[in-house]
Amino acid sequence: MLSAVLATIADHELLRAGERVIVAVSGGPDSMALLHVLWELRGRLGLTLEVAAVDHGLRADAAREVQLVRERAEALGLPFSAVSVDVTAERRRRRGASLQDAARDARLRALGELARAHGADRVALGHQADDQAETVLYRIIRGTGVAGLAGIPHRRDVFVRPLLDVTRAQILRYLQRRSIPFVEDPSNADPRFARARIRHRILPALAQENPRVAEALRALAAAARNGRGAPADARTMALSRRAAATVARLASRGGTASIDVAGRRRVEVSYGRIRVQERGQERANDGAARQAAPKPAPIVIDRPGTYPWSDAGAIEVRELAVRRSKKKSSSRDEFDADRVAWPLVMRARRPGDRMRPRGGRGGRKLSHLMIDAKIARPLRDALPVVTSADDVVLFVPGLRPAEAGRPSPTTRRRVAISFANAMSTFQM
Repeated sequence: MLSAVLATIADHELLRAGERVIVAVSGGPDSMALLHVLWELRGRLGLTLEVAAVDHGLRADAAREVQLVRERAEALGLPFSAVSVDVTAERRRRRGASLQDAARDARLRALGELARAHGADRVALGHQADDQAETVLYRIIRGTGVAGLAGIPHRRDVFVRPLLDVTRAQILRYLQRRSIPFVEDPSNADPRFARARIRHRILPALAQENPRVAEALRALAAAARNGRGAPADARTMALSRRAAATVARLASRGGTASIDVAGRRRVEVSYGRIRVQERGQERANDGAARQAAPKPAPIVIDRPGTYPWSDAGAIEVRELAVRRSKKKSSSRDEFDADRVAWPLVMRARRPGDRMRPRGGRGGRKLSHLMIDAKIARPLRDALPVVTSADDVVLFVPGLRPAEAGRPSPTTRRRVAISFANAMSTFQM
């Protein structure tokens, strides 16, 4: 994740050597990850850091969260400031503003004032890639123009967002691996708030139609920010008027498609992004093309439920009674919920992935296990891999489950993971 954040900082010129940066930290996973990432990178980037926490006065737990942030700042040897804001007064000032909008505006104003008082050059905020997708969808639902589709900017005035290109799943893995504590804001799951409904209801429903919907929304935001309309892109590629119109239509439709054009070229359109390559190039190096092809973004599994995976099917996670189920299958098995690191993550297979099958003596490469299980080569990259938060492979359809998390006589909570197959050519 550090390399991704460095790339974002460089690409968008967010921070410069010698700058003083206030890191706004709420105690939640995103801002706690931001604090520790910038602390790890401070020497390389030449930054002077300090920490600020804002108490909105809305919840009884706010004081405990501010204390957690204070303790982390002290542990890292960084100056700390606590700021209080009056959200009720902000709502009176902005008639009709929602509670969350008023809290955001009051928070940003207070952080901006703190930066001026402390002589800070930047204030770093913890928005991440999933926030971007949710923001774009929120604006589409409420009604917006092209400017609104641009979503959350990487930089505006004194505020910068170094995590805006990393996902929630990446952040949770980072926190887990470094044993960084954090708290969850209960409002993030409160259906009274539109953001919570979008995150927990609307986006999962849309993902059943397109498992990469979050990626598509982020690509839409990037295109809107960069002013990259498909017709303009098509014109710069020296395409005929007819071909340019076809490319523009494909880009506006969304998803992924390709057409052959004059000059032995192929134009590929993926979520509004346009790429040209020599026709046949992808066939000449089919194996490399498969390796480089975009894979579905990792999906966080933080509770029982059904999680769609591309066109291959879906992973189902169910909580069971302690008594072991009698039904066994290579596509379904059970784990001790307290012996695996949560949240689980569903992702694509990666080079070098290894797993210790249940009952086996040691770890083996997934590629070798798939060969032994006679899983057809075209299907191997299409199947989901379920891992723990610390990236231990637990479950792959068609293989024995992992030794990790194996239930024992003392197991108190048991979960079953199963694969609902949508690929008629795949035989379990």
